[in-house]
Amino acid sequence: MKKQLTAFTIMHFTVDLSCLFLLIAHILPMTLTLSAQDWLLVLVLYNFCAFALPAFFGLLSDLADKNYCIAAAGCLLVGIAFFLPPSLLCAAAAGVGNGFFHVGAGRQVLQDAGEKYTPSGIFISSGALGVFLGTRWGRMFLHPCREILMAALFAAAAVLVGMWLYGKKKGNSPVYEGRPKNAEAGKKGKAAERLLTLSVWLILLVVFLRSLYGTAVKYSWNSTFVTGLVFTVCIALGKALGGVLADRIGVKAASVISLGGAAVTVLFSADNMLLGFISILLFNMTMPLTLTLIAGKWKRWPGFAFGILMVALFAGVVPALLLAGFSLPYPWLCGLSILSLILLLFAAGGTKKEAI
Repeated sequence: MKKQLTAFTIMHFTVDLSCLFLLIAHILPMTLTLSAQDWLLVLVLYNFCAFALPAFFGLLSDLADKNYCIAAAGCLLVGIAFFLPPSLLCAAAAGVGNGFFHVGAGRQVLQDAGEKYTPSGIFISSGALGVFLGTRWGRMFLHPCREILMAALFAAAAVLVGMWLYGKKKGNSPVYEGRPKNAEAGKKGKAAERLLTLSVWLILLVVFLRSLYGTAVKYSWNSTFVTGLVFTVCIALGKALGGVLADRIGVKAASVISLGGAAVTVLFSADNMLLGFISILLFNMTMPLTLTLIAGKWKRWPGFAFGILMVALFAGVVPALLLAGFSLPYPWLCGLSILSLILLLFAAGGTKKEAI
């Protein structure tokens, strides 16, 4: 499982880096000759395909039960997008490919992890770094980067297909699809079919608020490549450490440390770089918590659970897409952290397994 998780995490980094590099280096130069509305349309279309459509992709993945094939198709589609002329079709292909990979690989990680929070946190963490570097390298338009990324994407697709074939050959090997994992859940009958419970709505709201917070927090001191890189590394570390902490001390205690700490530190972070780094690290620790919680409530639909959280992420990004320079005052960010903590504690209240 560790080797699989490592491979998925590296692929996640590669896919997100490739998509942002494609948008910035391949499509953006074309839109500069047109208008700002054209670039906005590209961004909205890409984000819709990458984050909103995965709810549908996740449902299909639960029905098809072919995680590796779906993830491989996503890598291939992003790779093919590099061959398309800069256009809305190119942006849509990259977005759909991104969504396919996230749902396929994410579903497998959730099924392998069971009730543990750590694997999903590690898998998710690499995406932030991929987005940051893809954006920066896209602006620099590093020439070899395009060819390297295309080769990496096609190699990732080949590896995923190989993992799928290996799992089929071994039969009872650790490389498996979802149905055996869902056997216990299938016995729970109608209780397992109640998808839109209060706890689920609260989790989705927490994810929406986290996405909104991530686009609304702005610092005047975060203006260089180095500070941006450290800031992004803190985001990635927060996502990874959140899962580890939840497995050690329980999801409720981890939520209090994460969001309670973020609420305090963000108030004093405007002119303090260290507190800003700590605050964003703490705030992002809830990512694996919300994902594993909703997957635990939708045991028969892990792909749909992963996809629906991506829809909540997309909803939180919309204000930043439509409003140039969107940001919120630090007291408001503190309030969002406290509100998120209250909602998450209520959502986790029905969780039988608090620590693993």
